[in-house]
This record gives sequence, structure tokens and C-alpha cells, in this order.
Amino acid sequence: MESFWRRLKYYGIGFGIGLILTFGFFNTRGCSWMPSNRVKESMNARIWIMESAAKLDFYQDNHFTDKTFYEAIQEASVAFTDSKRHGKHKIYQLEIENDKGKAIPLLARMTDESALVELIATQQNWKAFLKSKKQAADGTIIYAPKQKNLFYLPENRALQEEFASIGIGNDDQLNLALQKATFSYQNSNLKATPKPLLAFEITIAPNGKEWLKSRKPTVYCIWYKDKLKVLDLQ
Repeated sequence: MESFWRRLKYYGIGFGIGLILTFGFFNTRGCSWMPSNRVKESMNARIWIMESAAKLDFYQDNHFTDKTFYEAIQEASVAFTDSKRHGKHKIYQLEIENDKGKAIPLLARMTDESALVELIATQQNWKAFLKSKKQAADGTIIYAPKQKNLFYLPENRALQEEFASIGIGNDDQLNLALQKATFSYQNSNLKATPKPLLAFEITIAPNGKEWLKSRKPTVYCIWYKDKLKVLDLQ
């Protein structure tokens, strides 16, 4: 019995040292089971957007590039008590730092079954932000998961022919266009069921059709498994 308690004591000491190393030296970065890291993993599986005009000001004021902003998110702290954690539509309160060590508040809004993370540069908490009912016009893609054919066309001949008519004949061309697309808040429906509908406006080279010279085609998608399935082109 004494041997059992001795072993248990040594196990406890070893476990304690492991926790100290984890929290002290690695700052929880290697622990996928930590709640804040689970939020970041969920974010990293999605496309990040920010309202286009707000992004320009936010990056300029805080000396960010897409790369340094991504890195700052990976080191962010998540204030769970100040976040909307329950329900289908979640809003997390983050705090990030720029290269000068300035602490910057940020909201990250995610909807279940949606491939989108909306990053909102605001001093407001999530309750005040929702009450303001601010409507964004369009969003810029900051980050997208690095995987082949993140966007894909289903086996739908009519839809494939529609895309071919604007010069997109395969998934490589589709992804090239969509990764440079503008997110359309107005045409999206984040409350649609069973899955939110996401709308992206793409820019393509005019091919002689008048409507292509004056309008940007809008591509509608839903998140299916870990990719975005294209549903429609308008």
C-alpha cells in the first residue's frame, strides 16, 4: 500500500511539472484541449473576413498585415465570460496584440454550419454591438484554409455550363476567382437553415458580354463537410 501511495505521489509531481511547463513555457499553444485553443482551431477551419473599409483602417492604425494579423489571432486570449458562447450564433471576445505590444479588443462572430468567421474591430461588447444593428456592405477575405479545392462545383451540368460561360471551366479556376472575391453581406443569409448561405462577388475578365463589364457575378455557397459547395451563380 505504501508503494502505491509513493507511486501516486511521484505521478502527481510529474503531472504538476508538466502543467507548469505547458502553461509557463508554451503558453497553452500546444494544448488543443484548452478552450481558447479549441476556439482558434474552429476559426482556422473557416474563412476569415472583415468589413472592407474597417479592415483598411484597422490594419493601418495597428500596423497589421494579413500575416501578422493571423499570427496575432493565434496568440489571442479569449474572454469566455464576455462572449456569447451558447446557441447557434456565437460571438467570442478576443484580445490580440500588435508588434508594439498594444492590446486590441476584437469580436469573432461564427455561426454553426457556416464556413465564415466575421472579425469585428470594435470597442463594444457583443451585446452593444448587436444592439447597434450595424450593417456592413462588403467584406474582405483575410484568411482561408489551405486545402485543395476549398470551393467546388457539384456534378450539375447546367451549373457547370453557367460557370464555363464566364470563363471558369474547372475547380482550379473557380478557387482562384473565389479566393480573391469580396464577401457580400447583403446577398448572404447567415440565418438560413439548415446551413447559412454565403455570397461572394468575383471579378473576371470581360469576354465581350455587356453584363460582365458592368456587374460582378455573385457565387452562392454552403459549407459541406470541410469545403464550400457552390449552389448558384447570378
